[in-house]
Amino acid sequence: MRSFRMQLEEEVEGYKKLKRGEFEELLNFQGMGRMLIALRIHRGLSQRQLAEKLGVHESQVSRDERNEYNGMTLERLTKILDAFGVSLRTTVEFERAGAA
Repeated sequence: MRSFRMQLEEEVEGYKKLKRGEFEELLNFQGMGRMLIALRIHRGLSQRQLAEKLGVHESQVSRDERNEYNGMTLERLTKILDAFGVSLRTTVEFERAGAA
């Protein structure tokens, strides 16, 4: 019972962070799907509202989120980011000096 309560408390705290706009940093786009779900929650959009903005059926958004947007194209990513009204900035960092 304590384990369940701790898990629930962690989930609630995670949700509160999303609502405040506190997102984890991404490395090499790992976790991009979770980031898109977090952005939808932060923006206060339902899956239906996002689907309307994207011109797709709500079930498509539901499937995409269930699969954490696995295999999405850059074009689709751009449309989703535009629907949220956010920009994505990236940097390139070499792991060791002189790497090509």
